[in-house]
This record gives sequence, structure tokens and C-alpha cells, in this order.
Amino acid sequence: MEKKESIEKEEKTKGPEYAQDEQTGKVYKLEPEKCRDTIAATIGILYSIAMLIFFSWLLFDLCTGNRSLLKFLIPQNAKILGSSLFRLIAYTVIGGGLGGTINGIRSVIIWHCERRAFGWRFVWKNITLPLLGVVLAAIVYAIIRGGIAAFGGGFAIPAEAGDTQAFSAFAVGAIAGYGSHKVFRWLDEQVNKLFRISPVSETKVPDLKDKTKDEAETLLKEVKLNLGKINHKPVENQAKVDKVIDQNPGSDSKIPVGGSVDITIGSKA
Repeated sequence: MEKKESIEKEEKTKGPEYAQDEQTGKVYKLEPEKCRDTIAATIGILYSIAMLIFFSWLLFDLCTGNRSLLKFLIPQNAKILGSSLFRLIAYTVIGGGLGGTINGIRSVIIWHCERRAFGWRFVWKNITLPLLGVVLAAIVYAIIRGGIAAFGGGFAIPAEAGDTQAFSAFAVGAIAGYGSHKVFRWLDEQVNKLFRISPVSETKVPDLKDKTKDEAETLLKEVKLNLGKINHKPVENQAKVDKVIDQNPGSDSKIPVGGSVDITIGSKA
């Protein structure tokens, strides 16, 4: 009996269960699914299966050379469909859509089927992932195809649309779609490389208390700062008259070079 009570007490003191998303590394508190969560998970998986069938059909249609859907969508520009560039881009975006769809299915399987902790808000992730995969795949393809040295990649997809190049483009798109969160980080790095912003130089604010206005201004100029607003405040201590009794920002604060420091000077009460 005592052992049973001890076990029950131990279970009550256990903290909430947490789980880490293997892709993003974020830790989530596991909460039991409610009715709306289960409905959302069902919608998410059905939508993902529909997108999986759609992109798989597009891939099969492209591989066999039929391109029936593409011809239906672009009837007036059918010549475009035979170009090498179009074929490579098509493989890339289809790969991106499939990669994003698989990522969404994986999410539902782990969080709903295994952990039973699918949140209803996650359904928006399932809906957007395939479309996001398509867009990211196209962006990554453009970067790789351009072979831009600034992006730190010494590789490029050749312009010829042979089977090897086509499936290489498909693989790049699928990886970009499946690892969309990492692609975002990678794109952030590339943007920072291309559009570097010079860091703002900062300097330490000197201690201006008990200094006269002229002395304070001189100290500020030495560290490339400017004298800002000058306020006056009555003081009873005559030694503080015409001296700085307060400043903003305070001493030892770091502000951009060229910034201003406001001071308060004591005046006769």
C-alpha cells in the first residue's frame, strides 16, 4: 500500500512532457489532442495526400513526355514546353512541391499518429508547405543555376536538360522543399553576404557630473559625441550650481558615434 502511494505521488510530481522537433530543434510541450486538433490533423493528412498524388502525377506526366496538364495550362506557348530550361525548372518545382508535401506528411505522422499532440494550428503548416516548397525550390534553382560565387557554392546545374541534369534539378528541388526551414536560414546568410551593412560604431559616454557646461561639451567631443538638451534644476548645495548634476544617457553607456547626451545643470534655488 505504501509503495502504491509512493508511485502515485511520484507521478503527480512529474513535470509536463516535452518533445523536440527533429528538423527545427524547437522543444514543444505535449498537450493531449482535442476534437478540433484531430479534425485538423485529418484535414492536413488528406490535403497532403492529395498534393502528393498531384505532384506525383505531374512528375510522371513530365517523365513520359505527355505534359497534358502543362499543355492545357499553356496552350498558346506550347513551344516553351520543349525547351531545356523549362524542363529543368519543371523538374525543380515539382521536386520542391513533393519535398514540401512529404515534410507535411512527416509532421502529421509524428505529432498526430505517434505523439497524439497535433495542434490545430499545425494544419496551416501542412497547407503551405507544398506551395512553399515550390517557391523555395525555384529560388534555390535560380541561385545554383547562376553559379553565383557570392553564395559560396562552387556548383551549377548545366543548361542541357539530359536525364542526369533533370533529375539533379529534381533532387535539388525536393531537398529545398523538404528542408524549407534550413533553406530560410541559408537564404538569410546569402542576403547578409550580398547586402552587408557596416556595423554602427559605438562609443562610451563619459561621466559628466560635477563638470561645467563647457567641460562637459569638451569631454563629449573627445569621444565624438554631441551635447544635447540642456536642462536646469534648482539645487540647495551651492557647490552644484552651474555644474552637471544629471545626464542622459548615463556614464559608461554605449551609444552610436555622433549621438547626443542631454545634461541637467544645477541652478540657484
